[in-house]
Amino acid sequence: KRFNSRMSYRVIVHGGAWSIDPDLHARNTAACEAAARAGAAAVAAGGTALDGVEAAIRSLEDDDSLDAGRGSWLNDQGEAELDAMIMDGTLRAGGVAAV
Repeated sequence: KRFNSRMSYRVIVHGGAWSIDPDLHARNTAACEAAARAGAAAVAAGGTALDGVEAAIRSLEDDDSLDAGRGSWLNDQGEAELDAMIMDGTLRAGGVAAV
C-alpha cells in the first residue's frame, strides 16, 4: 500500500544489539540517523513501507561502524557470514542464510 500525504508514519532503526565501543558512538548515531532519513525519503517519494524498510536497511548495511553488512562480526574463518529476511504487511517474506 502506498502512503499518501495525509498518512503519518515513523521510521525507527537501531545499529545493532552489541556493546558499542565509545569511540564509535557518534558514527553509530549518525549512521542510524542517515538510515532513518533514507527510509523516510523512500516513502516520501511515493514508495511503499517495504521500500522504506529496504532503503533504511541498505543504508545500515553500507556503514562499517554498525554490526550489519560491511561492519559485521566475522566468523571463525575471518569472513562475514550473514543472514537476512524481509516481510511485508501481507506476511509474504523472503530470506537468505549463511551468505
